[in-house]
Amino acid sequence: MGSTLRLVLPPFVAGKLVTLAVPMLTVWSHTDAPGHPAYADLVSPFGAWDGESYRTIATQGYPSGPLDLTPGHPGHLWAFLPGYPMLLRFAMFFIPDSTTAGIAVSAICELVALVFLAKLVLQEQPGDTESAQTAAWLLVLYPYAVFLTAVYTESPFLAATTASLYYMRRGDDARAGVIGALATAMRITGLALVPAMLLDHVLRRRKRVLGLGLPAALLPVVPLLLFVLYAKAQTGDAFAYWHVEQSASFNRFVAWPWQGAQATLSDALAGGFNSFVFGMEFLFGVLGLLAVVYLVRHRREVALSLTAYAAAVWLLSISFVYWLSVPRYLMSMVPVYLAGALFLKRRPALRVPVFTVMGGWMAFVATLFAIRFVA
Repeated sequence: MGSTLRLVLPPFVAGKLVTLAVPMLTVWSHTDAPGHPAYADLVSPFGAWDGESYRTIATQGYPSGPLDLTPGHPGHLWAFLPGYPMLLRFAMFFIPDSTTAGIAVSAICELVALVFLAKLVLQEQPGDTESAQTAAWLLVLYPYAVFLTAVYTESPFLAATTASLYYMRRGDDARAGVIGALATAMRITGLALVPAMLLDHVLRRRKRVLGLGLPAALLPVVPLLLFVLYAKAQTGDAFAYWHVEQSASFNRFVAWPWQGAQATLSDALAGGFNSFVFGMEFLFGVLGLLAVVYLVRHRREVALSLTAYAAAVWLLSISFVYWLSVPRYLMSMVPVYLAGALFLKRRPALRVPVFTVMGGWMAFVATLFAIRFVA
């Protein structure tokens, strides 16, 4: 554990410095207030947008009574699963300020995610410490890595999914299933672990497919079932989560991927500030598909069960009438970091150019993040 931690500490510290400093400096440069910005102003980007919803749930809980789908009303909070707000609430016992508590949770969980990512690479490629550290660098330099610092689910979800995949590949079905359930409690994308664990169990046991792995692979579904029961008790609507997702607040109706691609590309080409945002949604959706194809073609290097997880994450992110938050969701395609590390190991001359481009892109997105949510 100690040696793995030493491998990931340099990328963790570097990534955290950038994703903390750039938004704060952006706020500083855009403030109209005399003197220096207050601490609350500097950290405000990290708790904005979805972060505000998570902080509200952590401090006030979900609204009870009949489900109210009016945009701007608190009914929209039912679109957010309870795992992360519960974690945030726990952190607030030690750090009362909800935004600061969220930043601390994200930092700790990001470090956990990096440790398990390195352990996963070392498990798949024994003794290859270079690839393990490269995979960590690829994650912290991900263009949307600022969300690993914000009061969002990215870091906790990555910590849970990466740990679950690690234990899955070790053959520890029970631990993989339990941790996978923690992932789904934070984000519905955790369901991508189910086909991965089922496939890994079948391939590992060959003819003796019956065993603990089959029920363990279904554990990620349990948090959703519990949330359905809770929503029914609080609002009378067992499917409050899905109804809010399909409301005017989110407009996330399930559709074929190409339908969402067409709508997103149309807005990306329409011009204006938001064209960049929509363009990135479309670009990352396409890059996600290319990544899955690459993993399939290199199945001797990356286990099929890991590829199944990556493919499921991609499908769960783009199967809507409109592509929203795709770059963030695809950050959890953990096997891509393993494949990327192996790719750069064979082509060491590309390491510096790739890291430079990713680092600049990450800083640019971190700037836009602060401008969009604060300035």
